[in-house]
Amino acid sequence: MTAIRRFINRRLGRGEAAITVPILDGPLMPNTALDTAEVFAEIEGVDNLVSTEKGLFCSSGNTLLRFGRGETAHETIDTFPAEISAMAGGKGMLAIGIEGQGVVIRGGPHDGRVFGGVGEKGPDYPTSLAFLDANTLLVTQGSDRNPAANWRRDLMEKGRRGSLWKLDLAQGTTSQVLSDLAWASGIALTGSQKIYLTESWRHRVLSVDLSTGKSEVVLEHLPAYPARITPAVDAGFWLSFYSIRNQLVEFILTEDEYRNRMLAEVPEPLWMAPALGSGLSFREPMQGSQLKQMGVMKAYALTRSYGLVAQCDPKMRPLRSFHSRADGAMHGCVSTSERGDELYVAAKGAGRILRLADVAREG
Repeated sequence: MTAIRRFINRRLGRGEAAITVPILDGPLMPNTALDTAEVFAEIEGVDNLVSTEKGLFCSSGNTLLRFGRGETAHETIDTFPAEISAMAGGKGMLAIGIEGQGVVIRGGPHDGRVFGGVGEKGPDYPTSLAFLDANTLLVTQGSDRNPAANWRRDLMEKGRRGSLWKLDLAQGTTSQVLSDLAWASGIALTGSQKIYLTESWRHRVLSVDLSTGKSEVVLEHLPAYPARITPAVDAGFWLSFYSIRNQLVEFILTEDEYRNRMLAEVPEPLWMAPALGSGLSFREPMQGSQLKQMGVMKAYALTRSYGLVAQCDPKMRPLRSFHSRADGAMHGCVSTSERGDELYVAAKGAGRILRLADVAREG
Protein backbone atom coordinates (compact mmCIF):
# COMPACT_ATOMS: atom_id res chain seq x y z
CA MET A 1 0.00 0.00 0.00
CA THR A 2 2.84 2.39 0.79
CA ALA A 3 4.35 1.91 -2.69
CA ILE A 4 0.95 2.48 -4.32
CA ARG A 5 0.36 5.61 -2.26
CA ARG A 6 3.78 6.99 -3.24
CA PHE A 7 3.08 6.29 -6.93
CA ILE A 8 -0.27 8.10 -6.73
CA ASN A 9 1.30 11.03 -4.86
CA ARG A 10 3.98 11.40 -7.55
CA ARG A 11 1.33 11.40 -10.26
CA LEU A 12 -0.88 13.92 -8.48
CA GLY A 13 1.88 16.05 -6.95
CA ARG A 14 0.76 15.70 -3.37
CA GLY A 15 2.22 14.37 -0.12
CA GLU A 16 6.01 14.13 -0.29
CA ALA A 17 5.78 14.83 -4.03
CA ALA A 18 4.17 18.25 -3.52
CA ILE A 19 6.23 21.32 -4.45
CA THR A 20 4.21 23.81 -2.43
CA VAL A 21 6.09 25.68 0.33
CA PRO A 22 4.53 27.18 3.49
CA ILE A 23 4.89 30.94 3.76
CA LEU A 24 6.78 32.85 6.43
CA ASP A 25 3.93 34.18 8.55
CA GLY A 26 2.76 34.62 12.13
CA PRO A 27 5.69 34.16 14.55
CA LEU A 28 7.91 33.61 11.47
CA MET A 29 6.99 36.93 9.84
CA PRO A 30 10.13 38.33 8.08
CA ASN A 31 12.07 41.22 9.60
CA THR A 32 15.63 42.60 9.52
CA ALA A 33 16.65 41.83 13.12
CA LEU A 34 19.77 39.84 12.17
CA ASP A 35 21.05 42.45 9.71
CA THR A 36 20.70 45.21 12.28
CA ALA A 37 22.24 43.18 15.12
CA GLU A 38 25.67 44.01 16.54
CA VAL A 39 28.58 42.15 14.94
CA PHE A 40 30.40 40.62 17.91
CA ALA A 41 33.22 39.00 15.90
CA GLU A 42 34.23 38.12 12.35
CA ILE A 43 35.46 34.53 11.94
CA GLU A 44 35.41 32.72 8.63
CA GLY A 45 33.21 29.61 8.77
CA VAL A 46 32.19 30.23 12.39
CA ASP A 47 29.99 27.50 13.84
CA ASN A 48 29.03 25.57 17.00
CA LEU A 49 28.55 28.24 19.65
CA VAL A 50 28.69 26.87 23.22
CA SER A 51 28.60 29.01 26.36
CA THR A 52 30.30 27.58 29.47
CA GLU A 53 31.70 28.87 32.76
CA LYS A 54 35.03 29.28 30.94
CA GLY A 55 33.60 31.53 28.23
CA LEU A 56 32.04 31.28 24.79
CA PHE A 57 33.46 28.51 22.61
CA CYS A 58 33.05 28.27 18.85
CA SER A 59 34.61 26.43 15.94
CA SER A 60 36.07 27.51 12.62
CA GLY A 61 36.90 24.58 10.38
CA ASN A 62 39.13 22.29 12.45
CA THR A 63 39.99 24.96 15.02
CA LEU A 64 38.45 25.36 18.48
CA LEU A 65 38.25 28.99 19.67
CA ARG A 66 37.22 30.67 22.91
CA PHE A 67 36.07 34.13 23.99
CA GLY A 68 36.68 34.88 27.67
CA ARG A 69 34.07 36.51 29.87
CA GLY A 70 33.52 40.07 28.72
CA GLU A 71 36.10 39.72 25.95
CA THR A 72 35.66 40.33 22.23
CA ALA A 73 39.02 38.84 21.22
CA HIS A 74 39.32 35.07 20.84
CA GLU A 75 42.10 32.61 21.47
CA THR A 76 42.85 29.28 19.81
CA ILE A 77 42.32 26.37 22.21
CA ASP A 78 42.99 23.36 19.99
CA THR A 79 43.10 22.09 16.42
CA PHE A 80 41.91 18.74 15.09
CA PRO A 81 42.72 16.56 12.04
CA ALA A 82 39.27 17.22 10.52
CA GLU A 83 36.50 19.81 10.70
CA ILE A 84 34.59 20.29 13.95
CA SER A 85 30.96 19.47 13.16
CA ALA A 86 29.27 19.62 16.59
CA MET A 87 29.88 20.71 20.19
CA ALA A 88 28.16 20.64 23.59
CA GLY A 89 29.10 21.78 27.06
CA GLY A 90 28.56 19.90 30.33
CA LYS A 91 29.77 20.34 33.90
CA GLY A 92 33.47 20.88 33.36
CA MET A 93 33.30 18.99 30.06
CA LEU A 94 33.24 19.84 26.38
CA ALA A 95 32.10 17.26 23.83
CA ILE A 96 33.45 17.81 20.32
CA GLY A 97 32.24 16.09 17.16
CA ILE A 98 34.91 15.60 14.46
CA GLU A 99 34.04 14.82 10.84
CA GLY A 100 34.73 11.14 10.13
CA GLN A 101 36.28 10.57 13.56
CA GLY A 102 33.30 10.58 15.92
CA VAL A 103 33.19 12.37 19.29
CA VAL A 104 35.96 13.31 21.73
CA ILE A 105 35.57 14.52 25.33
CA ARG A 106 37.71 17.32 26.75
CA GLY A 107 37.83 18.02 30.51
CA GLY A 108 36.02 16.44 33.45
CA PRO A 109 36.12 12.81 34.61
CA HIS A 110 35.86 11.45 31.04
CA ASP A 111 38.64 13.56 29.54
CA GLY A 112 40.15 11.92 26.48
CA ARG A 113 37.31 9.47 25.84
CA VAL A 114 36.72 8.87 22.09
CA PHE A 115 33.63 7.40 20.41
CA GLY A 116 33.29 6.35 16.78
CA GLY A 117 35.96 6.65 14.14
CA VAL A 118 37.32 4.16 11.64
CA GLY A 119 36.41 0.58 12.55
CA GLU A 120 34.49 1.60 15.67
CA LYS A 121 30.76 1.43 16.31
CA GLY A 122 29.26 4.85 16.78
CA PRO A 123 28.37 8.10 14.99
CA ASP A 124 31.22 9.02 12.64
CA TYR A 125 29.61 12.22 11.33
CA PRO A 126 28.01 14.06 14.29
CA THR A 127 25.76 17.04 13.58
CA SER A 128 24.74 17.97 17.16
CA LEU A 129 25.46 16.90 20.75
CA ALA A 130 23.75 17.25 24.15
CA PHE A 131 24.69 16.00 27.63
CA LEU A 132 21.75 14.03 29.06
CA ASP A 133 23.64 13.78 32.36
CA ALA A 134 27.23 13.67 33.59
CA ASN A 135 27.72 10.17 32.13
CA THR A 136 25.50 10.21 29.04
CA LEU A 137 25.87 12.08 25.76
CA LEU A 138 23.25 12.21 23.00
CA VAL A 139 24.43 12.54 19.40
CA THR A 140 22.63 13.13 16.12
CA GLN A 141 24.18 11.98 12.87
CA GLY A 142 22.87 13.50 9.67
CA SER A 143 24.01 10.60 7.52
CA ASP A 144 26.33 7.63 7.84
CA ARG A 145 27.97 8.44 4.52
CA ASN A 146 27.75 12.22 4.06
CA PRO A 147 29.73 14.43 6.48
CA ALA A 148 27.95 17.38 8.09
CA ALA A 149 29.69 19.74 5.66
CA ASN A 150 27.98 17.88 2.78
CA TRP A 151 24.44 18.64 3.96
CA ARG A 152 23.49 20.08 0.56
CA ARG A 153 24.51 16.86 -1.21
CA ASP A 154 22.52 14.78 1.26
CA LEU A 155 19.43 16.93 0.66
CA MET A 156 19.71 16.67 -3.11
CA GLU A 157 20.34 12.92 -2.85
CA LYS A 158 17.13 12.73 -0.77
CA GLY A 159 19.08 11.09 2.04
CA ARG A 160 17.33 9.06 4.73
CA ARG A 161 20.35 7.71 6.62
CA GLY A 162 20.36 9.88 9.74
CA SER A 163 20.34 8.51 13.30
CA LEU A 164 20.21 9.30 17.02
CA TRP A 165 22.78 7.79 19.39
CA LYS A 166 23.29 7.49 23.13
CA LEU A 167 26.88 7.34 24.41
CA ASP A 168 27.75 5.98 27.86
CA LEU A 169 30.76 8.06 28.87
CA ALA A 170 31.61 5.92 31.90
CA GLN A 171 31.46 2.53 30.17
CA GLY A 172 32.59 3.70 26.73
CA THR A 173 29.63 2.02 25.00
CA THR A 174 27.28 3.26 22.29
CA SER A 175 23.67 2.45 21.39
CA GLN A 176 21.53 3.61 18.50
CA VAL A 177 18.13 4.98 19.48
CA LEU A 178 16.68 5.88 16.05
CA SER A 179 17.68 5.36 12.42
CA ASP A 180 16.39 6.14 8.91
CA LEU A 181 16.06 9.84 9.70
CA ALA A 182 16.07 12.46 6.94
CA TRP A 183 19.16 14.33 8.22
CA ALA A 184 18.97 14.55 12.02
CA SER A 185 20.74 17.84 12.78
CA GLY A 186 19.63 19.18 16.15
CA ILE A 187 18.82 17.90 19.62
CA ALA A 188 17.56 19.44 22.87
CA LEU A 189 16.66 18.15 26.33
CA THR A 190 13.29 18.70 28.02
CA GLY A 191 14.19 17.69 31.59
CA SER A 192 12.78 14.17 31.17
CA GLN A 193 13.41 11.11 29.02
CA LYS A 194 11.76 12.92 26.11
CA ILE A 195 13.96 15.02 23.87
CA TYR A 196 13.41 17.16 20.77
CA LEU A 197 15.13 16.31 17.50
CA THR A 198 15.13 18.12 14.16
CA GLU A 199 14.62 16.14 10.96
CA SER A 200 15.71 18.65 8.35
CA TRP A 201 14.69 17.15 5.01
CA ARG A 202 11.18 16.41 6.31
CA HIS A 203 10.99 20.00 7.64
CA ARG A 204 9.90 19.03 11.15
CA VAL A 205 10.79 18.59 14.81
CA LEU A 206 10.22 15.27 16.59
CA SER A 207 9.66 14.43 20.23
CA VAL A 208 11.59 11.23 21.02
CA ASP A 209 11.08 9.06 24.12
CA LEU A 210 14.54 7.73 24.96
CA SER A 211 13.14 4.92 27.12
CA THR A 212 11.06 3.42 24.29
CA GLY A 213 12.61 4.88 21.13
CA LYS A 214 9.19 6.07 19.96
CA SER A 215 8.86 9.42 18.24
CA GLU A 216 6.05 11.80 17.37
CA VAL A 217 5.88 15.01 15.38
CA VAL A 218 5.56 18.21 17.45
CA LEU A 219 6.30 20.83 14.77
CA GLU A 220 5.89 20.20 11.04
CA HIS A 221 5.39 21.83 7.65
CA LEU A 222 8.17 24.30 8.35
CA PRO A 223 9.03 26.77 5.55
CA ALA A 224 12.75 26.22 6.16
CA TYR A 225 15.25 23.44 6.89
CA PRO A 226 15.62 23.18 10.72
CA ALA A 227 19.13 22.78 12.08
CA ARG A 228 20.26 22.92 15.72
CA ILE A 229 18.20 23.51 18.86
CA THR A 230 19.62 25.21 21.95
CA PRO A 231 17.89 25.82 25.29
CA ALA A 232 16.54 29.19 26.35
CA VAL A 233 17.30 30.08 29.97
CA ASP A 234 13.72 31.05 30.85
CA ALA A 235 12.33 27.81 29.38
CA GLY A 236 11.83 27.13 25.72
CA PHE A 237 14.30 26.81 22.88
CA TRP A 238 16.13 28.59 20.07
CA LEU A 239 15.65 26.86 16.71
CA SER A 240 18.05 27.74 13.91
CA PHE A 241 17.76 26.96 10.20
CA TYR A 242 20.11 26.18 7.30
CA SER A 243 18.02 28.17 4.83
CA ILE A 244 14.43 28.56 3.68
CA ARG A 245 12.72 26.35 1.14
CA ASN A 246 11.64 27.43 -2.32
CA GLN A 247 9.48 25.87 -5.00
CA LEU A 248 12.26 25.52 -7.54
CA VAL A 249 14.30 23.27 -5.22
CA GLU A 250 11.15 21.34 -4.28
CA PHE A 251 10.47 20.79 -7.99
CA ILE A 252 14.03 19.63 -8.70
CA LEU A 253 13.73 17.08 -5.88
CA THR A 254 10.87 15.45 -7.82
CA GLU A 255 12.83 15.33 -11.10
CA ASP A 256 15.28 12.50 -10.51
CA GLU A 257 16.95 12.49 -13.95
CA TYR A 258 17.71 16.23 -13.84
CA ARG A 259 18.75 16.10 -10.18
CA ASN A 260 21.16 13.20 -10.71
CA ARG A 261 22.76 14.89 -13.71
CA MET A 262 23.17 18.11 -11.74
CA LEU A 263 24.92 16.25 -8.92
CA ALA A 264 27.22 14.45 -11.36
CA GLU A 265 28.03 17.23 -13.83
CA VAL A 266 27.69 20.62 -12.11
CA PRO A 267 30.20 21.96 -9.53
CA GLU A 268 28.56 21.99 -6.08
CA PRO A 269 28.73 25.80 -5.55
CA LEU A 270 26.60 26.18 -8.68
CA TRP A 271 23.89 23.66 -7.79
CA MET A 272 20.31 24.88 -7.66
CA ALA A 273 20.13 23.97 -3.97
CA PRO A 274 19.91 25.79 -0.63
CA ALA A 275 23.14 27.39 0.63
CA LEU A 276 24.52 29.04 3.75
CA GLY A 277 25.58 32.06 1.72
CA SER A 278 25.13 33.32 -1.82
CA GLY A 279 26.03 36.09 -4.22
CA LEU A 280 29.68 35.00 -4.27
CA SER A 281 29.82 34.32 -8.00
CA PHE A 282 28.00 35.63 -11.06
CA ARG A 283 27.74 32.00 -12.18
CA GLU A 284 25.44 31.06 -9.30
CA PRO A 285 21.90 30.16 -10.38
CA MET A 286 19.11 32.71 -10.05
CA GLN A 287 21.23 35.81 -10.88
CA GLY A 288 23.65 35.47 -8.02
CA SER A 289 21.21 33.37 -5.99
CA GLN A 290 18.38 35.90 -5.82
CA LEU A 291 15.74 36.75 -8.40
CA LYS A 292 15.85 40.41 -9.40
CA GLN A 293 13.05 42.55 -10.77
CA MET A 294 14.01 45.49 -13.00
CA GLY A 295 17.61 45.00 -11.88
CA VAL A 296 16.71 45.39 -8.20
CA MET A 297 16.76 42.59 -5.63
CA LYS A 298 13.73 42.72 -3.37
CA ALA A 299 13.73 41.68 0.28
CA TYR A 300 11.03 39.13 -0.56
CA ALA A 301 12.87 37.72 -3.59
CA LEU A 302 13.22 33.99 -4.09
CA THR A 303 16.57 33.05 -2.59
CA ARG A 304 18.89 30.11 -1.98
CA SER A 305 20.32 31.45 1.29
CA TYR A 306 18.61 33.11 4.25
CA GLY A 307 19.15 33.89 7.91
CA LEU A 308 16.54 32.63 10.37
CA VAL A 309 16.43 31.91 14.10
CA ALA A 310 13.14 31.24 15.93
CA GLN A 311 12.34 31.26 19.63
CA CYS A 312 10.00 28.43 20.64
CA ASP A 313 8.11 27.71 23.86
CA PRO A 314 8.69 24.53 25.93
CA LYS A 315 6.34 22.63 23.57
CA MET A 316 8.31 23.79 20.50
CA ARG A 317 5.67 26.24 19.33
CA PRO A 318 7.28 29.27 17.63
CA LEU A 319 6.91 32.55 19.55
CA ARG A 320 8.96 35.00 17.46
CA SER A 321 11.82 35.01 15.00
CA PHE A 322 14.86 36.96 13.79
CA HIS A 323 15.61 37.21 10.06
CA SER A 324 18.12 38.21 7.43
CA ARG A 325 16.09 38.33 4.22
CA ALA A 326 17.05 37.79 0.59
CA ASP A 327 18.65 41.24 0.33
CA GLY A 328 20.50 40.82 3.65
CA ALA A 329 23.91 39.33 4.40
CA MET A 330 23.64 37.45 7.73
CA HIS A 331 22.71 34.10 6.24
CA GLY A 332 23.30 30.51 7.30
CA CYS A 333 22.55 30.93 11.03
CA VAL A 334 23.00 27.33 12.19
CA SER A 335 24.11 27.84 15.80
CA THR A 336 23.02 29.99 18.76
CA SER A 337 23.93 30.40 22.42
CA GLU A 338 22.65 32.47 25.32
CA ARG A 339 24.90 34.45 27.69
CA GLY A 340 22.93 36.39 30.27
CA ASP A 341 20.34 38.55 28.52
CA GLU A 342 22.13 38.29 25.19
CA LEU A 343 21.70 35.87 22.33
CA TYR A 344 24.73 35.04 20.20
CA VAL A 345 24.15 33.79 16.65
CA ALA A 346 26.74 32.22 14.36
CA ALA A 347 25.98 33.39 10.83
CA LYS A 348 28.20 30.83 9.13
CA GLY A 349 27.41 32.05 5.63
CA ALA A 350 28.57 35.56 6.55
CA GLY A 351 31.47 34.49 8.79
CA ARG A 352 30.21 36.54 11.74
CA ILE A 353 28.98 36.12 15.30
CA LEU A 354 26.02 38.38 15.98
CA ARG A 355 25.00 39.65 19.41
CA LEU A 356 21.35 40.47 20.07
CA ALA A 357 21.09 42.36 23.35
CA ASP A 358 18.19 42.09 25.80
CA VAL A 359 16.33 39.39 23.87
CA ALA A 360 17.22 36.18 25.69
CA ARG A 361 14.90 36.76 28.65
CA GLU A 362 11.98 38.36 26.87
CA GLY A 363 8.77 36.41 26.52
